Amino acid sequence: MPVNDKGPLRALLSPRLAVALALLALLALRIAQLGRPPAVVPASAPPGVFSAERAREHIARIAAEPRPTGTAAHRRAREYLLARLAELGVRAEVQSASVLSRQWGLPYDAAHVENVVARLPGADSTGVVALVAHYDSVPGSPGAGDDGSGVAALLETLRALRSGAPLRNDVLFLFTDAEEGGILGGKAFMAEHPLAGEVRIALNFDARGAGGVVAMFDTGPGDAWPVRELARVAPYPVASSLFPEVARRMGHSTDLSVFKRAGIPGLNFAFSDAAAHYHAPSDTLSNLDLRSVQHAGDQALSLARRFGELDLAQRDREDAVYFNTWGAHMLTHPIGWVPWIAALVGGLFAGVVALARRRGAASLGHISSGLLAFLALLTGVAAAVGGLAWVLRRAHPVLRVMPFEPYNAPAYRLALALLALAASAAGYRLVRRRLGACDAALGALLVWLLLLVAASLFMPGASFYFAWPLAFALLGVAAAAIRGGEAPSTWPPTWTSAALLVAAAVPAVALAVPGPYLLFVALGLPMAAAPALAVALVFGLFLPHAELLGGGRSRRLALAFGLPGTLALAVACATGGFTEARPRPASLAYALDAAAGRAHWLSADRDLDPWTAAYFPGEHAQAPSIEVPFVRVTRQSEAPVAALPPPSLTVLGDAVRGGVRSLRLRIASSRGAPWLLAEVASPTRVLGAEVDGRRVDESFRGAQVKDDVRWGFTYMGLPPRGIEWSLEVEDSGPIEIRLMDQTYELPRELLRGPRPGDIMGGPYRLADSTFVSRSFSF
Repeated sequence: MPVNDKGPLRALLSPRLAVALALLALLALRIAQLGRPPAVVPASAPPGVFSAERAREHIARIAAEPRPTGTAAHRRAREYLLARLAELGVRAEVQSASVLSRQWGLPYDAAHVENVVARLPGADSTGVVALVAHYDSVPGSPGAGDDGSGVAALLETLRALRSGAPLRNDVLFLFTDAEEGGILGGKAFMAEHPLAGEVRIALNFDARGAGGVVAMFDTGPGDAWPVRELARVAPYPVASSLFPEVARRMGHSTDLSVFKRAGIPGLNFAFSDAAAHYHAPSDTLSNLDLRSVQHAGDQALSLARRFGELDLAQRDREDAVYFNTWGAHMLTHPIGWVPWIAALVGGLFAGVVALARRRGAASLGHISSGLLAFLALLTGVAAAVGGLAWVLRRAHPVLRVMPFEPYNAPAYRLALALLALAASAAGYRLVRRRLGACDAALGALLVWLLLLVAASLFMPGASFYFAWPLAFALLGVAAAAIRGGEAPSTWPPTWTSAALLVAAAVPAVALAVPGPYLLFVALGLPMAAAPALAVALVFGLFLPHAELLGGGRSRRLALAFGLPGTLALAVACATGGFTEARPRPASLAYALDAAAGRAHWLSADRDLDPWTAAYFPGEHAQAPSIEVPFVRVTRQSEAPVAALPPPSLTVLGDAVRGGVRSLRLRIASSRGAPWLLAEVASPTRVLGAEVDGRRVDESFRGAQVKDDVRWGFTYMGLPPRGIEWSLEVEDSGPIEIRLMDQTYELPRELLRGPRPGDIMGGPYRLADSTFVSRSFSF
């Protein structure tokens, strides 16, 4: 007799409803844990405790204005750091250095950097513990989150450490410069500072948003012992060995990178929610979640104390697999266990398949069909949700102009996640028309098994994500669908079977659900297909639950996800407008070609706001003819010519020997700009170069430079006197050099009134900047 025929009370308390409510409660609890940092500790807390309220005062001073390398605001931030360190009784120094990096290719990144280095001596040091944050910001952004929060966290950590007894080991507080220009300050420290060779562990604190929990998302070599200490002493660690595997493949680079390349163990921390404020003028103290600062500070202080007391001279160099379960609990195991765990889970899968075949619940052919069907489901869900996000970003007036994600991103995440679940449920119903429930479930879990094998071979740190959810899902299938003795077409309606299904779901919710959530946070709407695919993949762990809830027989489950998802999407689209608290990004720049005596307004926007549109009259603006590195200029228009002096070039030497022309030049900004681009504009083969005393061997480049890739470099923190630049080129005729400098403001005398309060500059590489260029031929 069906359960619902046993009275209204029994129907209300049916196993199906209990499973549905339990799953909702588990999901809500896990996502709440992922998105809720710890509470802010007030300034009245004891001296030895980290207080984000005390750190707030540092952020207010450091992030009072944008501070890109080489500007007056950057110098004021450095002076503030030195003053606070002196007040804390710690001797600090400024490391001045010139640095050049070829990491990102042409144009190369170069800078004059001013790192602030402070050392807290230990009582009997066995090595140096380095705490790192960068004090520069991108142009146009006050950088309260990125990385005023990290700088403030380190200052407050230092104050708390000074309130107690000295630690055993030295603790180094490194405030790097020009991180935003390509981690140039960190490279200068590792290349030249005498303390670099004494560092035994590095802890870096950064941000790519304005809130959220602080995740430990990357590590250095030999991460087993740092991770064990993190799990042991950090008050609320959020960490996973899946994060570094993903970060390394996405090319993420922070100050920790220089320590990693030197073979120094380390941990990398950052919060990344509220990314609409990332690298934007709205990255202000008022928009920063102080709970995230508290979380970062709790990690910094607890780990500084722990590593400050350990013997750092002898540590193992093994790597580990690690992950959060529920709340702040972390599990770790040696990476050498990965093949054995994969083999055990593979054996469990084979056992469940054999048991299902003996019970007549599945066959190998149908399981293989289930695998192919689930792969098709994954592809369909990713394409559907990714396509929807693509349409939204091109049709919605707010999403069209936001560079990464909107201010109300959580509403879009919820909507797209629900719609991905609805598409998954609809796809499962189609699968069930041709396959039995057990065949479909084991086919989906076979995909998980194949991913486990691939991860074990190529991304061992990610293996846990597939191993443990799969193992418990297999136990759930075996216990609920087979052990209970029900016919294969009737999934368990009993309380015992319902309890078994819920128990099997707990590890999947704890370990697998964070994947789609964190992908939505990290990738945003532009790459919504990836988290949607992850949602569908996780749905594959819950096919027995979907079957119990009627997903294989009716549209109810798809509608249960689709209707609230559609409503959430409608709410998200209707509530994302711009205000003074949530301003619209708009780019406007001024470019002067001094040699030609012509000037232009530039923009990188697809859609112009009314204020910016006034600078681009007519229905069609001129096609862009001015190149700005790292920016795709979308339009330009004629502008008045301002009386601005161009960059200068002085030839200090010019000689030819053996078919090689050697040039020694001095380049400078006549108007004191902090940034300069220098490039060889003619099709001249560059054989070698030296920039501000740094040799750049160009012999590896081989053939002549391609037409669309000019040899050149950008220089941040350009000294008033300029820098020397030497070139060795083939003596093949005249050489043309193009210089362009940049200041981070528009010519005020040319503006047509103040910008409205609900509009801000963006993106940072172009907006609110003045470029002056000049070419030299000789």
